[in-house]
Amino acid sequence: MTTPYKNRFAGKKVLVTGASQGIGEAIALLYAEEGAQVALNGRDEKKLIAVRDKLPKVDGGEHVIAAGDISKEDDVRRLMQKSIDGMGGLDILVCNAGYQIPSPSEEIKTEDFEGVLSVNVTGVMLPCREAIKYWLENKMEAAIVVNSSVHQIIPKPHYLGYSASKGAVGNIVRTLALEYASRGIRVNAVAPGAIVTPINMSWINDPEQYKNVASHIPMKRPGESREIADTVAFLTAKDSTYITGQTLFVDGGLTLYADFEKNWSS
Repeated sequence: MTTPYKNRFAGKKVLVTGASQGIGEAIALLYAEEGAQVALNGRDEKKLIAVRDKLPKVDGGEHVIAAGDISKEDDVRRLMQKSIDGMGGLDILVCNAGYQIPSPSEEIKTEDFEGVLSVNVTGVMLPCREAIKYWLENKMEAAIVVNSSVHQIIPKPHYLGYSASKGAVGNIVRTLALEYASRGIRVNAVAPGAIVTPINMSWINDPEQYKNVASHIPMKRPGESREIADTVAFLTAKDSTYITGQTLFVDGGLTLYADFEKNWSS
C-alpha cells in the first residue's frame, strides 16, 4: 500500500516504541515514507536494525536505533535521550509497545499480572513523562498517540492484566490531554480490534480460526497494520490539530456489539 500523502511529516522527529514488528513497524514505515526521521524502540536491537533497513532515507538525517525496556526508568531516560540527540529533537511520540499473558483469572500469577501492567501502563507513563518534560522545557507544541485496544472498553476474560492495562491507558490519555492541552501538547489513543500482525499468526494461518474471528467483526475481516498506522499518523498531523483526549476505535465495527446485528432482544 502506498501513502496518499507526500512529505506530510517532513522535518518531524518521531519516536515509536515497540517498533520491531507488526503495527509498530508499519507506523515507523509510514512516518518515514512521509518524510519524518524516526527513532525505533524495542528490546531486540537486531530486529530494530532490520526494520531500520526497510525505511526510506529522509532529509532530516539517519533513523535512530533506541533499544531499551520501556518499563524500566533508567532505560527510558537513556533511550529518550538517545532519540533526541540522534534526531536533534522530538516532535511526536507513539507509545505502541505492549503484550499480554493468557490465564484464567483465578489462576493468574501475580508476577504475570504485574509484568503486563509494567509494560502496558508504566511503559506508557515513562516515555510520556520524559517527552512532555522535554517539550515543556523547550516550549514546543507536540503530539502523543498511545496504542490501546478495543479491550479498553470490551472485557477480555482470561486476559485480566491486559484488560486492566488498557482501561488504565484510556485514563492516562485523558488525564495527560487535559493537563497539557493549554500548552500545545495533544494526547490521543487508537484502539485496534483484530489485526493481522505476527503475534496473531496462530489464528491468521488457520482457515477455520480466521473465519471464526472474521465472523465476529461487522466488516467481516480483520484489519491490517497499515490501517492502524494511517490512524496514528492522522492523529499527529495537521489534519487533527483540534483533537485531544480521544480514543479512536479502529476495529471494523467490533465495538458496535456485533451480536446485535440481528435483532434477538425484542
